Formats: sequence, C-alpha cells, structure tokens
Amino acid sequence: MNPFPAPSPADLVLVEAEELAEHPDANARIGAVLHLTGAVPDLAGLREYVTVRLGGLPCLTHVLTGNGPTARWMPADPDMTRHIRAQHVGGDPEALETAVRSALREPWPEGAPAWRMILLHGHVPDGFALLYLSHHAVQDGANIVAVMDALFGPRALPEQLPAPARDASRTPRADLRQTARSTVSLLRHARRHRLWQSASHPLSSRRHLLWAQAPSAGLRAAARAGGASINDVYLTAVVHAITQWAKDAWPRAAGTAIPVMIPVNVRTPDEVAAPGNRLFLTRIDLPGGTMPVDRRLARTRAVTSVLKSAGHKTVLRAALTRLPRRLLQLLVDASTVPGRLTICASYLVVRQPLHYGDAAVHRIDPIMCCPPGVPLAVVAATYEDTTSVSFRIDTALPGADSLPERWRQAVTELTRSTPPPQGSTP
Repeated sequence: MNPFPAPSPADLVLVEAEELAEHPDANARIGAVLHLTGAVPDLAGLREYVTVRLGGLPCLTHVLTGNGPTARWMPADPDMTRHIRAQHVGGDPEALETAVRSALREPWPEGAPAWRMILLHGHVPDGFALLYLSHHAVQDGANIVAVMDALFGPRALPEQLPAPARDASRTPRADLRQTARSTVSLLRHARRHRLWQSASHPLSSRRHLLWAQAPSAGLRAAARAGGASINDVYLTAVVHAITQWAKDAWPRAAGTAIPVMIPVNVRTPDEVAAPGNRLFLTRIDLPGGTMPVDRRLARTRAVTSVLKSAGHKTVLRAALTRLPRRLLQLLVDASTVPGRLTICASYLVVRQPLHYGDAAVHRIDPIMCCPPGVPLAVVAATYEDTTSVSFRIDTALPGADSLPERWRQAVTELTRSTPPPQGSTP
C-alpha cells in the first residue's frame, strides 16, 4: 500500500499552472543555491553520497502520476547520472546567476522524480555552489529544508529522519470555536481585489530572478525591539519596498492595504520528507500607504498574529487533509481566479550548519516560483549570519527590478530605528 496520501488539489494546481504558462520563467520550480567554501568535489563522489541517503527521503524517490482523483505518488528510482551533474560557469561576476536562470528553464526527465542537483564551479577561486531544484507540486519549502538538513546537516543519515506519516487521524482536531474564528478570517480575506490587473501593463509569464541579502543580526534586533518575529520584519520590509515602488510605478497599490498570500506550514514531524505540499496558502492584508517603517512593523505584527496561532494552524491542517476532495478543489479554484491572485511571500529558516565533506556552506540563496497571474513571489531564507531573499517578479511591472534594493534599504531603516541594547555605549 502506498504510505502517502494522494496528491491534493493544492499539489495539482501547481502542475496545471505550469502547463498554462506562456514562458518557462513561470514554471513551478523551487529550490536553493548553497554557496560553499572549499575545494571543488568529485562528481562521482557527490552522486554516491546522495545515493546512500535517498532511503530517508521519499520526496526524492516518487513521481506524481495521473490527474484529478486518479493522481498518485508512485516510487521511481532516480538515475544519478541525469539528476546530478557538474557545470563550469566561468569567472564572470554574473556567471553563476546566469547558470541558475538557465537551469530553471530546463524540462524534467520524463517519468523521473522531479528534482536535480548541479555542482557549479569556476565563479570563485576558493569554493563552489550546489544548485538544488525541485517541482513545487512534489516539494514545499519545509521539504526543501528537510532535504538540505538530511543531505548536508550534522545528522546526515536517513534512518535518523522521522518515518513518513501513515495515519492522518492522529493529528489534533480543532474545536468549533476556533474553527468558526478561522473560517471568518479566511472569508474576510477572500474578496477580489484586482490590485494587479492593468490594461496598460497586463501580467505576463516572463520573470526577473533577483536576490538581496541582509545581516540576520539586524533583522533579529529589529524583531526584538518591536516585539515581533523575524518573519514580521521581513514582511514589513517587503511591503515597505512595494509601497515605495508603487508611488510612481503602480499608483493603485500606493495608498491601500497590500494583499499577500502566506504559505502556512502544517507539515507534521512524521511527514518531514513525504512528497507533496503540506501548506495552506492563506491571505492577509498588510498595511500599505506611506508611514514610518517602525510603525509599519507594529501594524504588521498585529496582522500576522493569527498565523502564529496553533489553533488556527490546526484548522488549516484539517482543511487540507479532512475536507472532501470536491470541496477542497472548489476552495483552491476560488483562490486562484484572476482578481484574487496576489503577492506570495514565504520564510524559511535553516537552523543546522551545513557542509559537504570539508567544504562548509556559508550562504543559502532560496529560489521561489511565480506562477502565471502572480505579480511577485518572494522567499527569504535565514542561515547563520545572512538572510537572503529571492524575488521572482513579473517583468510587466514597470521598474519592479528595484524591489530587492528597496527591501534592503527598508531593513537598514528598521535596524537604524532599533534602540541599542541596555548598557551599550555609542
């Protein structure tokens, strides 16, 4: 018997969106670029290393077959000569990013698990990069972190990973009062906003792929001072950047609340490496308009408080796993119609130090997909001293390639507004 629940409408909508994309920029690939310091490793050794660890990572050994109610997860053995390869990218400063953009457009091998790893080297004299990509229908962000931990973390042994889930009935049930509160919240944010529909700038399937980095210590300090989470600080900087950009480039978004879709992770510990998405994409309206960035943080913290509720997460988990399939399909269809699609923003934390042999990972650049109809998708990954943010931006948004720098400036502004710790001297 297959131990995994059948693919849900939330998984299949990502496949359908990719099929509708008019350009491969809008495909459903997600992943990460791991930057390592050390000697470039042997390709054969890397393939053997990953092969040994596949047993504890079923998300790397299953394919999605069928469609609709007939969709299933079926086992499939990866061919390491096709899934893992090396590429010399040259010493040009933009060579690495060019190689990543090119790899994102490559099709998956037919009938094979939808992931690949590329050893990229030549762009720095004392290191290399590992590009890991997967299809979002098969893996979500928490899955990506689990794969990174299992392959390159201190406990890089598959038997130490939790077993896959087999009985969804063991998860807690939400009480009626919490269910009512969560339902009201979801319905309140379900209205159409049409914020990103424009006759002069219709959305396309072409995408910018850009990154920005900031010291994690600055985000932590701003979070402590504001009684917020690092995710709140990150979201505040994203919306601040959008409102600054929109003043001239997209006036209809300059003075109004910004609807943002947030993936809430409802994956249980025993599902850590199971294929498929275990997230519920829920919308919140973050404070727009012109205001000091520290005030925006306070208002953002109030808005995101519902997402931090364990009871609310229980309701979202129940909606994803217990709703009749037809009802869940209606919910997914309603949330993806034009006029409701909006910015997607997610946040990941990699808590363990990662390495491959003697080479240590010193930075992780995440990669998010941006399906057709979504104007902007952004994901942040905090790893050790750096928080790196990936922007996938519809090229139809005029001047939106300025958003990464605007985000960095907003973080700097938040950090400057943070009072120094007690007892410190100027």
